[in-house]
Order: sequence, then structure tokens, then C-alpha cells
Amino acid sequence: MFGGLVMRVTSIMLALPLLALAACGGAGPESAGSVAAPPAGTGGTGSGGTGSGGSGTGVGAAPTPTPTPSAGFLSVAEETTFTAVGAAHSFDYSSTNGVITSVLYQGNAGTVRSPSGSVAYSPRDGIFTLTLNDTKAGITRTNRFQDPAHRSDFNPESTPSLEAPNLAGFNYLTSGNATQTTTFFYQRPDSTIHVTLGGFSYLAKDAAGVLTERDHGVMVFGALTPQTQIPISGSGTYNGGFIASAVLNPTFDSTSPRTSYMQWITGDSRVLVDFGRSTVAVDLSGRLGPTFSEGTRIADAALLYPSGTYFAASGSATIDLIRTGGFAGVFDTAFLGTRAIDFAGISAGSSTAGASSIDGAFFGPNAVNVGGSFRIVGGVPDQRVDIQGAFTGSR
Repeated sequence: MFGGLVMRVTSIMLALPLLALAACGGAGPESAGSVAAPPAGTGGTGSGGTGSGGSGTGVGAAPTPTPTPSAGFLSVAEETTFTAVGAAHSFDYSSTNGVITSVLYQGNAGTVRSPSGSVAYSPRDGIFTLTLNDTKAGITRTNRFQDPAHRSDFNPESTPSLEAPNLAGFNYLTSGNATQTTTFFYQRPDSTIHVTLGGFSYLAKDAAGVLTERDHGVMVFGALTPQTQIPISGSGTYNGGFIASAVLNPTFDSTSPRTSYMQWITGDSRVLVDFGRSTVAVDLSGRLGPTFSEGTRIADAALLYPSGTYFAASGSATIDLIRTGGFAGVFDTAFLGTRAIDFAGISAGSSTAGASSIDGAFFGPNAVNVGGSFRIVGGVPDQRVDIQGAFTGSR
């Protein structure tokens, strides 16, 4: 199947940028995924002074240009469309006379063969086009970020980056109008990484200002590894990060239910691959970030799982390039704080009916990167626990 190609991959570790919630004020020192400040004295142009003993006004030397780092897989010669493997969920609201009367929740984690949509990039114009086509998640739309004003800084309390997470080393794009806003954020690539994390948030209201839809989603997109370059022996350790959007409401059907909010989770990922045995182990660890609703921060006291709550999950998958185009599997354990998430499937004598999934692929030359989506659905009655995420890794 691989034309006799046998490769051995050593566990060379090359970590992706840590996907922790960033403090206001920037991403910190230069690293993979961050941008350094310009060198002193090269921020502009001007005229030089009169040379000693000279008879005329000289022109100052041109500043030395700062080298532009390679954009990795985004260094394309023409517009290129990348498959987006991700997970998303949505709330659709119905109202009568300005009062919300019902809510429809939908969620889905895409696979390599059934992706969530696509991300197109035009290097000539610097334009991104985000196309989402996930009917199971209730999300179908296309956003073209073509206006220079679509490039925004992070600001959770205004239209740019509305309800998006604050992530170091990410760029933000936003478009919309008075009734609907879409924010797309993506990890800044570099020459060593051939897959990137991204995500989006969407908020829509009717003409009267009543909420009609709220969506959150995450994804990975990049240059998939040709199957002939995926090793069939050896092993590799991939380190990177993950982003997830979660609905965590154990009180959903209790006598005193609380409001369901979408909460972002970010952290680190580690993926161990044994190519010879076709096995994959996935470990995630991170924390919940601050929660915003329509630009207003929700107090931690209103949340069952406040900002800073620890999250961890571990699972396994099997490489099957023919059936899945990469690897697929499930989680074994998941925790929020000290509380285990019960996502056990249907079994005799049990009321639990949960589920989980891991779907991923290899990216870059010789499978140097991994990326994929995941989902954890709580199965305990009278609860609403649904975690939709995406992860990347580099060896």
C-alpha cells in the first residue's frame, strides 16, 4: 500500500505554542506563533542631517528590513482551500413578543472524511473565506473576510472577537452588521508547522434585538500528509495544544436549573503514535477560561464550573488510512476539576447514555504534525455536558 516505503520516526519533540488564556497586553517574548517587536530605529523613514563639512542635506540610510518569517503552509502561490476538521455546536432561539420561548441545541464533531467545512486563503489579497457546512451542528454559512477592517484585536466586550477566547499567538478576523457577527480566529503559522488551530463564534439577533442564534466551533486545517509519506514503522511523540467549546450544566433538568453557557477550554495536548502497531494515544490537559455572553462577562458564581477549573482527558485511537483517512477512537477518562465526567455508553442496567470520539490525521511532510477533532458527551440523566474540541501536535 505504501510502495515498500518503510520509515522510522524518532520522538523528537517540537512543542507548539502553549494555548493558555493570554493576559491583555500581548503574547510575550517571540516564539513559534508570536511576532517580535520591530528592531529599535527601524520603525519609520526620515531625512538625514547635514554631514560635517558638507554643503548639502544628505538623506539618511534606509532602515534594514526585518526578515518576514515564513508562513508555513499558508505560503501558497494562489488561492488554496484547506479542509477544516473540527467540532461545533449551536443554540437556536425562538421568541414571541420579544421573549425567548424555546431553544434548540445541536452539536457535532466532524471527521477527516466528513469535515466541518473549509478555510480558503488568497495570498494575493490576504483574504480568508470560512465555509461551514455542518447540518448536524445546525451551522451552514460562508464568511469572506475581505475588508481590512475585518482584521481585529481581541476585545470580548465589543463586536471584534465577540464571545471568542483570548489566545496568545492568534489572529482575529470579524465581519457582520447590527444583527449578526462572526469572529474567526486562527493560530499564526510558521515554517515548521503545517497544521493550525482555528475557531469561530457567531451571534445573531432579530430586528428587535432578541437573540436568535449563538454558535461556537473549533477546527484544524493545513497541508495533509500524502499517504505514501506516512510511516509504517517506528513511533513519534507529538506535543501541541487544544481548544474546546463546552456546554456544562449539570442542573439542566433540576428543580432549580441554571442557564446553559458555552465555555472555552484551552490547554496542552500530547499524542503518542506507534506507526508499526497503528495505535494512537491522546492526552489533553487545560483549564476553563472566562465566560462571556453577548459581550458581558458571566460571574463565576453563576457557573457550575468557574474560570480556572482544570480539565483533563485521555483516550486512544487506531490508524486506518483506508476507512478514516487518519485515525479514530474514543476517550477512556475525562475530568473537570476533581469530578469525573460520566460518558459511558448504553449498557444493560445503566441509565447512562454518553459518548466520545477522537478523529485525526497527519499533516506536513513525513507526518511531522497531527491534528484532529474530539467530542465528549455526558450521559447522566438531567445534565447537559457536551465538549467539542480540536487539537494539534508537532514532533
